[in-house]
Amino acid sequence: MNQVQITGRLTSEPTYRDGNTPSVNFTVAVQRNFKNKNGEYDADFIRCSAFGQRAETITQYFHKGSWIGLTGSWITGSYTDKQGNKVYTNELSVFGFEFGPNNKKSNNQANNQPQEQQNIDLSDDELPF
Repeated sequence: MNQVQITGRLTSEPTYRDGNTPSVNFTVAVQRNFKNKNGEYDADFIRCSAFGQRAETITQYFHKGSWIGLTGSWITGSYTDKQGNKVYTNELSVFGFEFGPNNKKSNNQANNQPQEQQNIDLSDDELPF
């Protein structure tokens, strides 16, 4: 089973693309649960994507600094860059998300988000793969 759950904050505004199937790409900073040798918590920066109604809802309600809980599957891939080097990619393909608590550092639009979980059913026809 390929199922991943993460919680964290968006590092920038989501990038929305409107096409046959709407999509959104964004990165979430996820704090590690242990301290490094300097006594500080490090973070991992997880690339994420969502499609269809999920993409539209995430774009509408989540902004830079917004807390988000995500459930999805881990997707790996690779490509060859311009210098001929093979580059490996990792990404969370989102199939569920939750709204988080309000954060004073978030912008006003993010502070007005509803405090409820969003479960959206999508048919296989709405997925781009």
